Amino acid sequence: MNNYHYKGIILLLACLLFLTGCASHPATFTTLSMPVTGGHITTTPIKSSGCGKPAPVGSGISKVEYIYSGGMMRSYLLYLPPGYRETTRYPLVLNFHGHGSSPHLQERVSGFTTLAREHKFIVAYPWGDTGPDGHTGWDTGLTGRPQTNDVLFVSDLLNHLQATLCIDSLRIFATGFSNGGGMTNLLACELSGRIAAFAPVSGSYPPVPGGCHPSRPVPILEFHGTADPLVPYTGNPVRREPPITFWLEQWAARDGCAQDASTFYRSQNATGQQWAHCQGNAIVIGYRIRGEDHRWPHILISLRLGNGPGQYTASQVIWYFFLAHPLPSAQNPVMAGTTVTPGKM
Repeated sequence: MNNYHYKGIILLLACLLFLTGCASHPATFTTLSMPVTGGHITTTPIKSSGCGKPAPVGSGISKVEYIYSGGMMRSYLLYLPPGYRETTRYPLVLNFHGHGSSPHLQERVSGFTTLAREHKFIVAYPWGDTGPDGHTGWDTGLTGRPQTNDVLFVSDLLNHLQATLCIDSLRIFATGFSNGGGMTNLLACELSGRIAAFAPVSGSYPPVPGGCHPSRPVPILEFHGTADPLVPYTGNPVRREPPITFWLEQWAARDGCAQDASTFYRSQNATGQQWAHCQGNAIVIGYRIRGEDHRWPHILISLRLGNGPGQYTASQVIWYFFLAHPLPSAQNPVMAGTTVTPGKM
């Protein structure tokens, strides 16, 4: 066997191993054409040049897509609502899975794809890299988590999505569970000029390296169980995770809220507190779920939302919170659901 044949066999085996390792992804030939991104983090809104272009994926289905970011291939699960039109600007929700989880599981437990189908918005479920502990996750400062530039990944992902889809740049939001909630917190510190509002669930919030310095007052909504054994409501000093109430108070201080927390909701299962009268029309809200462990909340919240009073899931409460807090703009804002003319973005 000559050297060229040997190299050819090695290359073939490497390709087979790559395909086998990605067998759980619904890979298609379209994933072979992947955008390459630079190392620049975009921290302010950009116009969606994808308006007027045919969607690269079908609507009404979830599909794994890929981009290169930070010198490595990253993936995400993308869902476009049925009837997606390339001349309509859609809100976008980024939904981050927890440690050791996946976009598919996060899609299932959060129910955001069902919400997106009903309310006509786009959802992207980014896929965390594998860390030293052998599990997927996000680089939020915890030991054992990936050593990747996930803020760059999110910036690159937004650039790519806005280049290929028609997205309302003032209505990009972020939510996530556990370590994904910690990633949501990190983005609130680092990308508040581009992402409008943030809603972590059962989040792990270690100190942000270099400190948390949002560029504006940030709307924050958080759900957390009082019996969470993995991310205790009272905090975990060993992992440098603060008590949730203290974490909420820190955000209220950053947002310049003019009053202490007030209780606006109380039921047998949950208590809702808010820090209001904040700068920039921001607000900080925390739902404390009595006896709940480490999970996406299953309780119903009785509120007046949308068309009137009713009982709403945590995901529905998050969505209506997002709707109420678009990104501020000095110009006339382009609202979600408005029709645009191709070539005039």
